[in-house]
Amino acid sequence: MTDHEPLRKSRTLRSLLLALLLSLSLPGLAGVGINGRVLSESGQPLPGVTVRAGEATALTDARGRFAIETAAGDIYLLHYSAEDHFPMIHAYSPLELSWLQSGPGGAAEVPEVTLVERAANRVMLAFGGDAMMGRRFSEPNEGEPQLIREGYEADDTKALLRHMKPYLDLADFASVNLETQVMSSRPEQKAPKSYVFFTPPEALQALKVSGVDYVTLGNNHTYDYLQDGLESTLDALDASGLGWSGAGLTESQSLRSFRTGINGNAMSFLGFLGWAGNFTPNQVAQGDGKGGAAFGTTANIRYAVRNEAGQGYLPVVQYHGSREYTDEPTLATETRLKQAIDDGAVLAIAHHPHIVQGFEIYNGKLIAYSMGNFIFDQFHYATKRSYLLYVWMDGGRLHRAEVMPLRIKGYTPMPATDTFRGAILRRAFDLSSRRGVELRASGGNAVILPQPGTADSSPLAYSPPPAEYSAKNTVWRLTAADWNQSVETIALQAGDDRKFFLGQDLLPMGHLESHFLHDAPDLSWLEDGTQAIIQRDDAPSGRNVMQLVIPAGQPEGTLGMRTFEYTFKPGTPTSFVVSARSSGPAVVTAYQQWRKRDENRLEALATARLRPIGQMELSPGVWQELRFDFDSPRVTAISYRVVLKITPEDSSADHYSWFDDIGLIEWLSPPLGNGPVPATVMNKRASHAGSATR
Repeated sequence: MTDHEPLRKSRTLRSLLLALLLSLSLPGLAGVGINGRVLSESGQPLPGVTVRAGEATALTDARGRFAIETAAGDIYLLHYSAEDHFPMIHAYSPLELSWLQSGPGGAAEVPEVTLVERAANRVMLAFGGDAMMGRRFSEPNEGEPQLIREGYEADDTKALLRHMKPYLDLADFASVNLETQVMSSRPEQKAPKSYVFFTPPEALQALKVSGVDYVTLGNNHTYDYLQDGLESTLDALDASGLGWSGAGLTESQSLRSFRTGINGNAMSFLGFLGWAGNFTPNQVAQGDGKGGAAFGTTANIRYAVRNEAGQGYLPVVQYHGSREYTDEPTLATETRLKQAIDDGAVLAIAHHPHIVQGFEIYNGKLIAYSMGNFIFDQFHYATKRSYLLYVWMDGGRLHRAEVMPLRIKGYTPMPATDTFRGAILRRAFDLSSRRGVELRASGGNAVILPQPGTADSSPLAYSPPPAEYSAKNTVWRLTAADWNQSVETIALQAGDDRKFFLGQDLLPMGHLESHFLHDAPDLSWLEDGTQAIIQRDDAPSGRNVMQLVIPAGQPEGTLGMRTFEYTFKPGTPTSFVVSARSSGPAVVTAYQQWRKRDENRLEALATARLRPIGQMELSPGVWQELRFDFDSPRVTAISYRVVLKITPEDSSADHYSWFDDIGLIEWLSPPLGNGPVPATVMNKRASHAGSATR
């Protein structure tokens, strides 16, 4: 293509072109080759496993190996099934498969997969996070599509969950946290609180047909529209066929469990909310005259769990607590979940932070401290990274669990792949290891075993590129590292005295390759009509790049983050990095924009001051790395973003520039030289290394 190719408007055309280009890059023009291996839980090869990718199928041989060729596409779902084993699905992106190729044009070698054996009374449970389909789904922000249209609620809500149905259908029983009231229209009266949600009744049937069996109502949005809203919600749930617990029209009803038999196991599900709210009327059920969520006090949890266990049921507790957007649970949450297990709960699942937290094995029982979102309309970058949790139970004993990384893209849940998956699993790896849980790999998932064990990957020694290469690049992705490998040593050649940072990328979608995946808008980048995602054969990674067109007569153009980053660590050295190319000389100036604690988000995006953090010259005709170093805000700002202003040297003609591999790298270490990485560094989260230029 030329440097002045016009913008492409059709997503369908773009997808077709991508599929064609991918097929042309492989031998025989026939498709994409994928190889792999399937193992039993004991680590032995598993022959006779059917592996399906699209219309193609293959069987594993005596060594557990398979080879399959499938049509090129924008995502590859590998379905694994075998007699006397639970099925599983693993997803990979075209970019990811290119990393896994044995050589140019060769087949990709995907990570080994372990299948779980079926056994008498063994059950497979699935848990998702916070779920709602209201607010921006039907009343979108400016420039966003309307995902739930009036008169099409049934079709639209089902469409939103279409990518999750295959994953939920794998389980014997699936649950999510229904963090909303359900009604066909918004009532006049509401609880005196900042945020209230309602979701159309059709969403419940969408959850049901997508594989959800039960919802917990023990959360801080189950009483948003007071008693009328709760009555409407419970009526709609009963009509849908979904099981529910965790709320009620009276206090005694709110503390009741949902009981069901699963593969010969008598199981009960309880839901609780950890706080009442400092407003009147509050959000928990009280006595016989006020409904609401089940109040998760120590006494209430103990009463309900002991009652279920005493009647021969296996209680599963779900609890809504802790603080939003944090790494660790509050001590109150941890204490109550562990107390629930001491009282007889066989499993404990927590919600509310909207971002994922770690796992712990306590007295042989699994605790998941935060599930993140399942389907939600939040725009924060970190709330788009979540997971689905599979748990296999043998009666009341934990057999195994797997973390399936989940991406909320344009408010639509779908399997996470490549760098997005890595960001999720590195976080889970780090936070879980702090509590003695070493996650292991199975395909694209992370495995949790009931007994502590040695991690199944060796520590990584990072050898930076040669000194002469560092003049072109100052930040490198650790592509050689699996998500469960941590950099524990910097290995330099003799005489090399350079210093390096280790860091994590807060924008793991910055390679842009999945921007159009499933026709769900990414909502990550500025879009004012001058930016567009197109394809270039010379892109630094993959084929998608962001094109910025500055029309003749315009002095500058803008691109960068669409909204604010909330989960940064204050006062931390950070770098905004991007690969760039232009049709003519230009100056690129980078700015921080803060949202202060007393500012509305939309007002801050429109009016908050742009704070310069650096300026670089952009030369025409070549790709070059732009890196802007700064410290994240300390106290004043609750969130921030980075935007770039591109000023062409010649504004009399149209100016074109292209950008790829956009990253917001939060550095995790001080400058490191040759030798071991200090134990104080969060090296398990490291996805990048960077030269210490400061």
